Amino acid sequence: MKTSFFQMNARAVVCAVACGVIPFAASAQTYTFKIGAGRIDPRATSSDLEGSLPAANPLRATYGLGVPTGLQMEVQPKSTLLFSIERAFNDNWSAELVLGVPPKHDVKLRINDASKLAPAGYGALSSIPTASYGLFATTNNQVVATVKEVAPTVFFNYKFGDASSALRPYVGVGVNYTHFDAKATQTGTDFYTDGPVKIELTDSIGFAFQTGVNYKFDKNWLLSAGWSTAAVKNNMTISTNTSRQTASYRFHPSVFSLMVGYSY
Repeated sequence: MKTSFFQMNARAVVCAVACGVIPFAASAQTYTFKIGAGRIDPRATSSDLEGSLPAANPLRATYGLGVPTGLQMEVQPKSTLLFSIERAFNDNWSAELVLGVPPKHDVKLRINDASKLAPAGYGALSSIPTASYGLFATTNNQVVATVKEVAPTVFFNYKFGDASSALRPYVGVGVNYTHFDAKATQTGTDFYTDGPVKIELTDSIGFAFQTGVNYKFDKNWLLSAGWSTAAVKNNMTISTNTSRQTASYRFHPSVFSLMVGYSY
């Protein structure tokens, strides 16, 4: 995979912020460490799967080689542990690197338009004879895969108000990098009926945004509540011994966080 000019610059920014080499005059309390809970709602549903069914799949006899339209993969919400390190440039501006324990999301198979899966004369999916079409009906809304994401994000933040204020809202813009690692569940493997199922997802780099509020209990300790999102896009390939399907994701996840921090 070729690395674009934008990707190289984004990674350089991450390294520069993490190492603290960006030349700004730091405030009296230069660093803030935060740790806490995060709730990730991916809001991620793939495009329709396209490609061919496995030779061993019983649906192939009815639909031929092609995957019927209307099949999508939906990523489910997940909670995880978040942590960050923030370096102040002055009393208002700072850079923050946000990380977390990689969450493992369930991925469900969805039938986007059940009528498209039924041949003429059969009507709704529920009326299709299970001997020929039951595999789609029984697998719909089932967890067919899991996906683990590693998503470090760098934000440049602006804090409103005076440095001595207890309550300080903030906004931030930055860059997100996400790496995905997906595996089929037993249900997903049974659906393809063609041996091992390999799922590949490309990495994503996109712009990110966050907003929130910090409340300082004293000189060092604070509580932070925030919301963030990012532009995430990637391509997915599912392959077995005799088939290959592709789809893509374009989504903006919502990440809600509640963390405790220490500044020094």
